Amino acid sequence: MGVSSARVQDTPGCQGCPHRGDGSQPFVPDELVEGAPTLLYFQNPGQEEEVEGRPLVGKTGQLMERDFFPLAGLARGEVSLGNALRCRLKGSNRLPDLKVDKVAREAVLHCTRAHHRLPEGTRAILAAGEYATYALTGVLEASEWRGYVLPYSITGPPPPTLYTPTPRDTPVLATHHLAYLFRVPESQVAMKRDWSKLPALASRAWPVRPPLITTTPPEVWPRVSAYDTEFHRDDPSKLERWSMATPDRKVWVVEAEDSGSIPVAPNSVVIGHNIAVDVLHLAKVLPLENVRLEDTMFADAVLWAGFPHDLNYLGSLYGRTNRHKHLAHRAPIQYSAGDALHTMDVWEVLVGQFRRDPESQWVYEHCQRPLLPILLRMKQIGSRVDRERARLAVDA
Repeated sequence: MGVSSARVQDTPGCQGCPHRGDGSQPFVPDELVEGAPTLLYFQNPGQEEEVEGRPLVGKTGQLMERDFFPLAGLARGEVSLGNALRCRLKGSNRLPDLKVDKVAREAVLHCTRAHHRLPEGTRAILAAGEYATYALTGVLEASEWRGYVLPYSITGPPPPTLYTPTPRDTPVLATHHLAYLFRVPESQVAMKRDWSKLPALASRAWPVRPPLITTTPPEVWPRVSAYDTEFHRDDPSKLERWSMATPDRKVWVVEAEDSGSIPVAPNSVVIGHNIAVDVLHLAKVLPLENVRLEDTMFADAVLWAGFPHDLNYLGSLYGRTNRHKHLAHRAPIQYSAGDALHTMDVWEVLVGQFRRDPESQWVYEHCQRPLLPILLRMKQIGSRVDRERARLAVDA
């Protein structure tokens, strides 16, 4: 493997860039290692990078080498490094918001077309921050894709179906820029998880291809399952379809009109994410007196107080398949299947975390989980409300 890097002031390729200025801004080329399986892509150089003429040698680069390289089994000189912009805009580290600044988007596209080159042998790319994600995928919603992979494509847009990289692809894993840690320290939990996925992404061990979807309900409900529901957009009270997944990666997506009561074995377990939303409809499918309900949202809230608990976030940490939340209207069957699969994936990881944290498990089992049958009863009979006191509270 060989590193190519050189300090230069300006290049012919910079001509025509809307942020070029007078051409005196120091230019910091990418540091490419031919044959390295991983490319790490960031936003723009800092002052230290200008001085040395190399990317990622300042405070952020030191953090990267110390805390994040070990998670991915990386070492400087054995990994390619690059930036979406190869100079500091007007000598500043502050970057405009790409979503609202058209000129900044034009600068990223210009710099990418003029100076970006994918080294031979690259198997996986980590895009840190919105500039890096936009440069290599064309996607502006970098925060929504954090922890998931996108196809390598300078013009985007997000894939219309659930994307699973093939051996011939060069997938891009989106994550926060390391400088984000200086503002939001708690983000290190998700970011470290992202970096630890890089070896599996490079070997194509993750994300896995989703299983085939069965559209007819099972004759007998599985003993352990994850369950989710989808409702009509125009009538949120009307069930459109439900989905269910099992630990052995079987998945069903059943339209509401095709569903009836399904027998279930005693002591079966049904896992939901915020299952209080689904439980009334589940009660029409299963006799719930034979079922123990579990809730990934409740469980994660006990284990990780102060962090997001939505399924897109938890799926970005623990999901075995790639992101599916953008498919709600494009591919609703895949979307429903993805919710059930990710709920099962998340639950299996949380169970392992409870084994290592029995105090949190006790809180979940004795304080949180007992709420589920109470919520079901409340939904069945309603809640008594003192209307006058409620009116006074709303008016206060």
